[in-house]
Amino acid sequence: MTGRTLRTWLLPVIVALLAAAGCASPAPGEPGTPTHPPLAETSWQLQSLGATGALRSALSTVEVTLEFSDDSRVSGKAACNSYFGQYVSATDGALSVSALGSTKMFCNEPGVMQQEQDLLNALSKAERYEVSDGLLRITGGGMELVLAAA
Repeated sequence: MTGRTLRTWLLPVIVALLAAAGCASPAPGEPGTPTHPPLAETSWQLQSLGATGALRSALSTVEVTLEFSDDSRVSGKAACNSYFGQYVSATDGALSVSALGSTKMFCNEPGVMQQEQDLLNALSKAERYEVSDGLLRITGGGMELVLAAA
């Protein structure tokens, strides 16, 4: 091959490779890359919740937890009350939570009862989940929960 033929052939190959590299998504597990690991036997602590795009921080005066068991049960502490239910998840990010129930104690601290109701509503509307940078995001019905590994 002559120098000119080589350049004519090699230049489009290099441009195509560079373009393909620029379009590639990060490899699974790299920081910032959402994944959908199995939820069974994981525990989480609420960081924020609310309407998608309008999240508010969880109350710092109470602990709110979420646990997924290996027998499709979900449970946790919603600050004042405990809750429980069933879940089904798939590694494509699908998630549904059903048969939610909770204890019925009243808490007098400002905002606690509203946060509990918002948490249970968001869980009952869950459709999708993803884990990125150590945070679990649960979305569905216009609601979002953000939880950190406990």
